[in-house]
Amino acid sequence: MSFMRGADDDTPDSSERLGKPSEPRPEGCLLWMVSDKAADAGSVLAICQALSLVREEPVHCLLSTTSDAPPVPSVAKGVIHQLSPVETQGSISRFLNHWSPDVGVFLGDIDAPKLAAAAAARNVPLFHAGLTRNTHRKASYLKDFKACLATSAADARDLRRELNGKGVEIRITGPLTDTVHALPCNEAECDDLGKLLGGRPVWLAAMLALGELDEVEIAHRRAFRAAHRMLLIIVPQDLSEAPKMQQKLEAAGWSTALRSVGHEPDPDVQIYIADTEEELGLWYRLAPISFVGGTFSEGGASADPFDPAALGSAVLHGPELGVAAPRFRRLAAAGGCLDVTDGESLGGAVETLLAPDKAAALAQAGWAVTTESAPVVDELVELLDIALEGA
Repeated sequence: MSFMRGADDDTPDSSERLGKPSEPRPEGCLLWMVSDKAADAGSVLAICQALSLVREEPVHCLLSTTSDAPPVPSVAKGVIHQLSPVETQGSISRFLNHWSPDVGVFLGDIDAPKLAAAAAARNVPLFHAGLTRNTHRKASYLKDFKACLATSAADARDLRRELNGKGVEIRITGPLTDTVHALPCNEAECDDLGKLLGGRPVWLAAMLALGELDEVEIAHRRAFRAAHRMLLIIVPQDLSEAPKMQQKLEAAGWSTALRSVGHEPDPDVQIYIADTEEELGLWYRLAPISFVGGTFSEGGASADPFDPAALGSAVLHGPELGVAAPRFRRLAAAGGCLDVTDGESLGGAVETLLAPDKAAALAQAGWAVTTESAPVVDELVELLDIALEGA
C-alpha cells in the first residue's frame, strides 16, 4: 500500500500511510523519536533501552521518519516505525491523538515547526539532539524544546544567541552518532561456558542462513587446520533449520552438538549449533571473532554488525550488506571490520585473526565506533528521566 504525502487535512495519518491502521499504542511509557532518515536513526534503540533501565515501567519507542525506508534490522525489530505526519493540523492531530507520546526527541535536521508546537501544546516534553548549522536556521521553532544538545562549543554559542530569553537549556555533548546498547546475557552462564571452553580458539557465525552453511563449513575446515582445537559456534537465522544444519555438518565429518537439546560445547565438539532464543549477547562475548550471517546471501537479511563490535568481537562479513550497509561502512572506515568474498577467504581471515594482537586491533576499532556516543546517550537519558518524573 502506498500513499502520496498531501498538503491538506485529509492526508492519511502515519499508521495508515505505512499500511498499519490498527497498530495500537503500547502500554507504558512511549518515547517518541523523530528523524529525517531511518538509516541515520540507529541510536534510537540504544536510547530507549538505556531509558528502560532507569524507569520503573515498560518503555517503548516510536520512531517517526519522513521516509519509509527501513531502519537497520535491530532497530526495526525493537521499535515501532511510522511515517511522520505532514505539516497540517489534521495530520498532526491524528498522529498525536493516536500515539499520545510521553516524551519526544528530534534528531538531526528536522523541519517540522508545526509538529513541535502541537506536541509542546499537549505538554509533551521535547528535546533536540544532533543539531547542525542547518538546524540553527530553524531556531525559531526550537523555543518549543526543553533542551537542545549541541555538538560543539561553537554550535552552543550560536544557539544561545539565537534562543536568548526563550528558556531553552543548551548543553554541549558532542555528536550523537549511530550507536547501540550492548546485548545482555546471563553472566553466570557466560562464566560457566568460558571455563568449559578452557581457552579453546572460538569463532562465531551469527544469524547464519542455511544457504550460507557450505561457505562457512569451508572456512572452518581451513581454520581448523591451523588450530585443531578450534570451535565454531553457529547461531542459525532460522532456529528451525538447526537440525538440517547439523545433518549436513555431520555428513561432512564434523562432530556437532545442539544447544536446544541440552548439549554443551564439550572438548570433542567441533561445531556447536546454538539454536536457542535471545542468546546472541552470550556468544558475542565468548567468541573473539564473529562472522555476520546473511552477508553471503543476496537479498538476505544480514545480522547487525554493531552488536558483536559493541561486545569486543572482531567483525567479518561477506559482500551482501543489506539495509545494515551504513553500519558496515562506518566500521570499515574505522578499520573495525574485514570483508571476505567466500568460504576460503573467510577461513583465511579467521586464521589471520587467531593472532591475538590482530583480533584485538580489529575489535578495539569496532568497539570505539559503536560506543563513541555513549556519553551523549547517557546525558540525554538523564534529561528524559527528569522530564518524565516531572510529567
